[in-house]
Amino acid sequence: MVVPFAPGGATDVVARLLAGEVSKPLGQVVVVENKAGAAGALGANFVAKSLPDGYTLCLCGGGPMVILPLLDPKLSYVPARDLAPVMLSHLVDYVVVVPINSASDSLARLVAAAKAQPGKISYGSTGSGGPAHLGMELFQRASGTRFLQVPYKGESNVIADVLAGQIDIGLLSVQAAQPLIKAGKVRALAVWSQARSKALPQVPTIAEQGYPGYSAGTFVGINVAGGTPAPIVEKLYAAFAAALGNPAVRDKLEELGFTPMALAPPAYAAFLHREQQKWGKVIADTGLKGRE
Repeated sequence: MVVPFAPGGATDVVARLLAGEVSKPLGQVVVVENKAGAAGALGANFVAKSLPDGYTLCLCGGGPMVILPLLDPKLSYVPARDLAPVMLSHLVDYVVVVPINSASDSLARLVAAAKAQPGKISYGSTGSGGPAHLGMELFQRASGTRFLQVPYKGESNVIADVLAGQIDIGLLSVQAAQPLIKAGKVRALAVWSQARSKALPQVPTIAEQGYPGYSAGTFVGINVAGGTPAPIVEKLYAAFAAALGNPAVRDKLEELGFTPMALAPPAYAAFLHREQQKWGKVIADTGLKGRE
């Protein structure tokens, strides 16, 4: 199982959790291998170019499966052709946080402040074209606001500057924000998911607060090389779906701030198509471009 990111991150933790669960039904030891680089494209391309025999899988997220292909027409793989869907594993939920002493103590006040000062209120993201940036672009269109993006290399940098009051807003994964919220170090204004996060049940969604239909964030799914025979894909899906059906596994994912899904291959393929349509429009509207 290829994880296209460095060891120790959230995707890596989930990969090792699932690998242990599916080894028995598959009758195989599942080895997790980290192949980080190119924002996830290196690992995804490795799986895309592997033999279509079901023995090499990718735990691939929204970056390598949706966003990178939209930004880079010269990407070395085409997800719809080269990476067959096995299962949508889980959604990665995001939360809007502000410094604990911020005057914007609700989403409504934050929107009002942004409308009064267009382009002045800053938010930290983990880079242009990433889930935090694109989710905020979507929110700006829904709310008629304009914020100032401050891109960082990682969530730890965003957290540091939110806590220091250097930026007005942090857009963080629930996993990263949860301990800060519980410790009273930041205030949570809204989660981006369609339903409230089980890790932060007290925090309302953006949709609940006057923006029906709004949802953003990213996801993680399991894919194999394109052309892998359907019976092999079905066998893999059955094993991973059983793993996610284990209450202990689901509880662990929810504790980490994720929403378990376990969508079957056709439903996962339809989900990917919807994501491509949704974010393709946002990227076109913002004028974001990758390599020409």
